[in-house]
Amino acid sequence: MGWSWARRESGEGKPSELHEGNTRLVPWGYAEGGGHYLYWLVRPGVEPEEWTVILNEGRGPLWETYPMSCSQFLLEVVAATTTSFYFTDLDDIVAPGDRTRFEPNARLLSG
Repeated sequence: MGWSWARRESGEGKPSELHEGNTRLVPWGYAEGGGHYLYWLVRPGVEPEEWTVILNEGRGPLWETYPMSCSQFLLEVVAATTTSFYFTDLDDIVAPGDRTRFEPNARLLSG
């Protein structure tokens, strides 16, 4: 998965970080409703705990990059301390009690 053929065909630009040699995206999350995709930015020689979180708005060409772990990014989203444009209005969309509920893809896709 990662940077898909459909995105290339639609003319959507890729993030500047992917212009570096042997760098790739590994998908790990999807924000239901907003359509945002979350990826790890994998660079050669960089350990997984140091991978960067990169977000695509899903319905457009905009990207956000966060030089932090996946767990730190999720903590900031759940705690409402994130600087992500796409998660700053989370209280308007999701009740605070539901923000900590995560469902595995297998459950979402089988239902």
